[in-house]
Amino acid sequence: MSLLNFEPSGREPKGGKKSLKLVLGIGALVGSIALGSTLAASINLNSGAPVEFGQGVTQTTSCDDEVTITPFSTFVNDEESADFLFTSFSVTGISASCYGKTFTIKAYSNSDNSPLDLYATDGVSEPFSEVQVLDTEGSFSLVEAGLLSDDIEDVSTGFKVTMVTAGPPASAALASAQDVDRITIESKDSTESTPVTYSVGERGPGGGIVYYVSANFFTSTGSTCDTQCKYLEVAPATWQSAGAIVEIDTYYQWSSNDSVATGQDLQNGNNEGFSSDQKANWQIGKGFYNTSVMKVAGATSAAQAKVLAYAGGSAPGQWFIPSMNELNELCKYASGQTTGDPKVACDSSGNLKTGTANDLGGFIAWTYYSSSESGATFAWLQSFPNGGHYTGNYGKTESYYVRPVRAF
Repeated sequence: MSLLNFEPSGREPKGGKKSLKLVLGIGALVGSIALGSTLAASINLNSGAPVEFGQGVTQTTSCDDEVTITPFSTFVNDEESADFLFTSFSVTGISASCYGKTFTIKAYSNSDNSPLDLYATDGVSEPFSEVQVLDTEGSFSLVEAGLLSDDIEDVSTGFKVTMVTAGPPASAALASAQDVDRITIESKDSTESTPVTYSVGERGPGGGIVYYVSANFFTSTGSTCDTQCKYLEVAPATWQSAGAIVEIDTYYQWSSNDSVATGQDLQNGNNEGFSSDQKANWQIGKGFYNTSVMKVAGATSAAQAKVLAYAGGSAPGQWFIPSMNELNELCKYASGQTTGDPKVACDSSGNLKTGTANDLGGFIAWTYYSSSESGATFAWLQSFPNGGHYTGNYGKTESYYVRPVRAF
């Protein structure tokens, strides 16, 4: 595991920009340690009673009179600085009375009424000075951008947030533990919180690039967003190399069996998409399920195995091969065409994002697999050079390019 360092170190005044870099060298990270009083790291949680990092303190919010917040620190020693940073915290003892509420956590020094900058994230110009967490019937999720879905975890009667991630995108904790004098936590109705919105081309919460924004919620059964999905993000060009280098995509076989149908819904579509060939398994939101059934009994699916193993900035199992309509939107993004209307076909009228200078492109000017089968023998494909769709010549045993996508 590696921690991220920020430049310049430690005590830059609030509002100053800090660029991030991944610290891979030996000695970049020393494990998490609870701070002792000798480090002058006591803090206040609104109650006036000083506590130390690693020690939980009972606090009152508007929805619950007994929650416990426990801050944690990590010692980071690199070539530029050596300091204890405020890197994570847990909030526990949350009752059902907080369902539907959003918690906001901030930290302050003893000399400034403005909250401390808590963390910074690659691709976001300003640091973050608060963490917002939504309580959905005892399941917790981050509200604001900047951290990834893996940076929050449900624990007994609450949640724990870690403000450091290797990404992409990478985030680094900013607040020196000895500067933290008090931490505040408040709760309010989630409708009062400003929801996070994303635009096409922005970094998504899973570390990919948002390429499709739906006007209304769509359902992606199996995805964490379930019936409340609004976005599709595509894995970056580095998806096969863990971000180490920019790689282009690779051929994978859809299935080693081209005589058995997977059980996808091949009923007539609902005219959502761009083609008269469409079936129900083409629809936006079907890619997760389609991918999950690609490996039929006694067969292998190299494409499915590769994509399901990819974690990115979320978790393995959340990425999938896009359905045909999802792939059509990806083809439009890859060629610089406006996305958002599934009835518009990809025509590759723009310049295909084929470069390897960054992770926003890396697409191949060739044919990509969808996860939508047309029957026992064939699966649907899309040509990125010209936008055409077809079922190939040799069935599912033929190999074509794939790129994972994710719904949220």
